Amino acid sequence: DDVRAAVAEGESTMSEANTEASSDLVKVQDDIAAAANEARANITSEQSQLMLERANADHALAVAKATADEKVQRELCDATVGAERDACQARAKSAYEMIVTAFAQGDRRTLKDLLSKDVFDGFVGAIGDREKRGERVETTFVSIDKAEFVDAQLKGKQAQVTMRFLSKLITATYDRVNTVIDGAPDKVVDVTDVWTFSRDAGSRDPNWRLIATEAGH
Repeated sequence: DDVRAAVAEGESTMSEANTEASSDLVKVQDDIAAAANEARANITSEQSQLMLERANADHALAVAKATADEKVQRELCDATVGAERDACQARAKSAYEMIVTAFAQGDRRTLKDLLSKDVFDGFVGAIGDREKRGERVETTFVSIDKAEFVDAQLKGKQAQVTMRFLSKLITATYDRVNTVIDGAPDKVVDVTDVWTFSRDAGSRDPNWRLIATEAGH
């Protein structure tokens, strides 16, 4: 009987120890789970904060860009209406006449200040070919009858204005022996050109450069 009692007591003690150990293990597991959840919550909170800060920064950048774009659009609008319209048209007419005249005379220096690189390269290539053939061009402006706005827009940082010019010119091309091979020195012709000018909206330089040309209708 004493042995049975001792064994029973031992088994009871072991059961209590096992129960206590199991309880401790569950508590440790709960603590680990709680710590993991807290860590995940902190990470999620930090991620949310970073996402919010990034969203705020993106919004501020978008607002600043929209404000800048709106300012340039207002400037483009101002250039096509009212008093600014007349001033812009006058500058465009002057640039048009200077470019046409400089091209006829082969004046590369003047053209470089008025044309984009791509257009300048094209003009200079045509001048060079003409010179190799021994040809020369004489052009006289009779009048610029109209300079009208076709389009005004903002592309990235580049403000662009497209204009249609209706002019009257006398133009003739001569070969090496001074024979007229194109045009006529005594005939006035009507010419229609559609030109696009551009300038950096963020630059202090107010000058516009020719970036595209096409024959108008």
